[in-house]
Amino acid sequence: MKDGNQNGRASVQSGARQKWRGLEQVLDDLSSTDLKETWRHWAGGSEGSLPRASGDLRSQVLAWAKDGERADQRLASLGKRSVAIVDLVLDAPRYELSFVDLAGAKALAHLSQYDLEASLATLTRRALIEESTSISVPTAGARAVSVPSDLADAILRYRRSQRAGVFDSFTLRGHLDRLYDDPSCAQRTSPKRLREFYKMYSGEAAAVARVERLPEGLRELVTKAIMEFGGLLPQALFDRMDTELPHWNGRRWAKIMEESLVGTVSTLDLGRYGIQHNDETLIVFNEVALGWLKRVAVPGDPDRPAEEAGLGVDLVSNLTRFQAYLIENDVRFTVKGQIFKTTEKRILHDLIPNPGRELERSEILSFMYAFSHTRGLVDRTGERTITVTPGGREWEPRSLDEKLEDLLEFVLEETSLGGEPYHQIAMRRILLRLMRRVEPGVWYDLMYLPFLARNQYLSHLDELAVEDWFRARTAAGGASVGSEDMQRLSWNLVGWMRKRLYLLGLIDLGYDIKGHPVAMRVTVAGARHFGIRCTEGEGPLLRSLVVTPDFEVVHFPEEDQSALVHDLDRFCEREKSGKVRHFRITERSLKRALREGFPLSRVQSVLEQNSRTPVPQNVLYSIRDWAVQAGLLFLSEDLVLSTTNGDLSKQVGADPGVRPLISRRKDEFSIQMKAETSPKRLGALLRELGWLVEIE
Repeated sequence: MKDGNQNGRASVQSGARQKWRGLEQVLDDLSSTDLKETWRHWAGGSEGSLPRASGDLRSQVLAWAKDGERADQRLASLGKRSVAIVDLVLDAPRYELSFVDLAGAKALAHLSQYDLEASLATLTRRALIEESTSISVPTAGARAVSVPSDLADAILRYRRSQRAGVFDSFTLRGHLDRLYDDPSCAQRTSPKRLREFYKMYSGEAAAVARVERLPEGLRELVTKAIMEFGGLLPQALFDRMDTELPHWNGRRWAKIMEESLVGTVSTLDLGRYGIQHNDETLIVFNEVALGWLKRVAVPGDPDRPAEEAGLGVDLVSNLTRFQAYLIENDVRFTVKGQIFKTTEKRILHDLIPNPGRELERSEILSFMYAFSHTRGLVDRTGERTITVTPGGREWEPRSLDEKLEDLLEFVLEETSLGGEPYHQIAMRRILLRLMRRVEPGVWYDLMYLPFLARNQYLSHLDELAVEDWFRARTAAGGASVGSEDMQRLSWNLVGWMRKRLYLLGLIDLGYDIKGHPVAMRVTVAGARHFGIRCTEGEGPLLRSLVVTPDFEVVHFPEEDQSALVHDLDRFCEREKSGKVRHFRITERSLKRALREGFPLSRVQSVLEQNSRTPVPQNVLYSIRDWAVQAGLLFLSEDLVLSTTNGDLSKQVGADPGVRPLISRRKDEFSIQMKAETSPKRLGALLRELGWLVEIE
């Protein structure tokens, strides 16, 4: 395309300028006819009659052009072609673009020379662009088009405000992006330089130093906002606070905090995101709040709680006992699908006591039933009883880590703990990722991670399309008003930690002298599941059991032995918990383990491989004798089913379900089974028929 025709050259000569100009200068150069047309365009047909004086026309157009929203709307009214041209010029340095670059732009490749010239003429008459000779060094003297600087600033500020969501308000990164992307700055900051600024200002030491340099009263308010509210303090909460500051002074605080790159004060309306909040809010940037908490608050606050509590593997062991009770007893349920209260009491009697302060034992039973039913481990029969499914029998022999992983997936999506499930589930996932940042075994303030998870979630509300989700739910007839404010978001997340992560044994809780939960620490089992490298337990395992002739098993904890404790819970009765655990092997507990599929050989190996002294012979003999009395059969690799109990062997041979599988009887105590399947498959068939079978 040529550089333009004679008319274009004439306009260049008449419109040549040697400096960047504002809209006022551009309006001064318009003819009377073009000025009236410009006024009509900016008025949009809704501003009354046309003023007679040229000065009044210019004043009104200048006033309208200061409104970025109106300027952008009037530009859009000219069509996509005009918008594309102006956008290209706005993206250029100093809002000036040579005609050659404009004509060669890919976005305008579909336009003919005539169409481009016509569009430029229309934009010029509306004072949206002006033609001139370029004064940029690479294209000096060439034909160029530019947007008046103040008009360009207004449009870009408005567009920036539309793009800027909560990310700009909550984060230092967003604030820096907005600060250095301001089109009113003559020099643009390169992305590389901006990244360097962010890295420098977001460091822990730099963040703490900036907070400490704040004026005294504001500094105390900011630190209190971080420690008690996670860095987000609404005016409504400030009015109820005990503070030395006389009143809320948002404008002054915003100026100081923004200049210090600590935070800001602005009005937040989060209703469209399903959060009950519409108030002026003091905001400490996420990076600054994190730096202050990591450097000043935790770890070390509290140094050590007055009381410590941990459940270890109790929940998984109780799930084992719950399934064992269902296998041994007919458990009926009500018309509402709930277990009868009298039956609940009998089941609770079999569970490990000491659920801690967070949950009642009945609540733990309800959770176990909900988990088992949801995961298909138990099912309801037509006789209104609850039975263990084949999936439940397959779940029980799984490793402790596999069981904990399944439980964690379940509680992650659980919706029964209060709060808006959409928000809570998203924050739980963030919380689990943040768990990787903490050191196992070190006490942290209980609110530390929940505050960080909430703040990170709030800063990404736009990216996660939360507004779209709630708009769709409202359109479908769902609740239109959020049920949580910003504080409840974090409190409900803390409740999930106390009632679920603690229950799973992934964290321990610490309490102050008044019994209030104030701290948490990640356990070794939790570190494995959160992906934290933990040196504890990496050395050779030490023998930690003492087995006495009266069937007592004393466990002296050595490093992480949660799997060993889980195994002991499966075939022993736990008599005492604490730093030293006391178990006792009973005939009933052994029979329960065998019914759950825990092999007799594994019972013996757990005791022999972990005992500091030889296991008493009477214990080993009694265990095997109890197993035989419980009806345990042994299946060899050559498919010989044997037992030391002749009567039991006769009962097996007379079973209608077993007879088709028998080849011949070898003697009083053993039966040769048909070689039509593998020992593993045959053992499973016999167990489905109700016989206890162990493959030798």
